[in-house]
Amino acid sequence: MSYFTYQEHQSLAAGHGQRDDVHFQSAYNKLLELHNAVHPRLRNHNLDLHPRWQKASIIVHESAAALEPSSALVLPYFRSREQAEMVEGLMGKDQFLGGVDTYRHPVIELRLMPDSFAIELVLSRYAWWDQQNFIGKLELPHHRTTFRQILLEMDDDYRFGFWQGIELNDMHLTTAEMRRGRILDEWMDTFADGKDWLRVGRWYEPESPALHPSHLLVEVFETIKTLNKLYSFLLWTSNNNFQDFYERRQQYSRRMYA
Repeated sequence: MSYFTYQEHQSLAAGHGQRDDVHFQSAYNKLLELHNAVHPRLRNHNLDLHPRWQKASIIVHESAAALEPSSALVLPYFRSREQAEMVEGLMGKDQFLGGVDTYRHPVIELRLMPDSFAIELVLSRYAWWDQQNFIGKLELPHHRTTFRQILLEMDDDYRFGFWQGIELNDMHLTTAEMRRGRILDEWMDTFADGKDWLRVGRWYEPESPALHPSHLLVEVFETIKTLNKLYSFLLWTSNNNFQDFYERRQQYSRRMYA
């Protein structure tokens, strides 16, 4: 028995006007109930993660992994509104253009899809301010060691990669595979800010035992808590600012290839 039924998953596969609205609404309501259960735990454990502040759009169809609207139901957690507006200002966005764009920030999202359920940290290529901060931080050997340790402490079934899209791509590593030799370092050497998506998370088939109603809340909270370590590591803040290191790296690269 799974928290989300097969019919609820399948209701997401049909286009608007063709879908089973009863099961679609049931899936939406269950995801909202899951948010109402897990969000107080995030606050109680001082995890600085926030849902979208418009109550009518806490759950959306847009994923930071894909940008264009999809059939998925997506529950994102990210910076506070004030922090997000400040970062978008640093990125040069005119604040008079409207609200915050979730995909411009690191996001931990719960994503219900026709064939799966995912809990994933997504850093889109449009979140380039945080990507640059992350790359600059990895210039320091002790921080690169910390990054590696964060990943290797995750359970073996986490998936790591640079692809775009809401579906799981074959071009990924499991945490178990990352423990082999220098494979993680070799992958990270190919990561380019403003071009690649960076993502790590867990994927579940609809009938996974972890999605049983008696297990799901703990599973979701513990997975978010694990991903939050990496989220906090790469997130730009005034106290976690490695933009200068990124700029030095870029200057060195320009000299090398001049």
